[in-house]
Amino acid sequence: MSKKRFVRIDGKDIPVSEDIYYAFKRPAWRERKRRQVRAEKELSLEAFADAGFEIFSEQVLVDEIVEDKLLLDMLSKALEELTEEERFLIDELFFNGKSERKLSKETGVPRKTLAYRKIKVLNKLRRLIEKM
Repeated sequence: MSKKRFVRIDGKDIPVSEDIYYAFKRPAWRERKRRQVRAEKELSLEAFADAGFEIFSEQVLVDEIVEDKLLLDMLSKALEELTEEERFLIDELFFNGKSERKLSKETGVPRKTLAYRKIKVLNKLRRLIEKM
């Protein structure tokens, strides 16, 4: 003899078949199990610190964001100092993600020449940024 199953809807217990009972309850059971597994796997910041991980404060993160912003501003200003050809090379290789080989095919300039020019332009950018 099967056990009587009930589902509570709007505060009322409604008798249902075993199939309906399991179909109704299964999502809630899964969610409870997921939360239980997640709780077992979660660690506190203190547990990470005890395990030797470095925990950054909000101030450190803000400092990094400010530093990154300053570097981006410096890079932007340095890029403005490049010639049109130098800027085209940097745009294609770094901002548009083209390979030296693909850019070589598109422009007809040998790949080794592009590689040499890229190094020259990057060194120029480095010098410009260091002057700022």
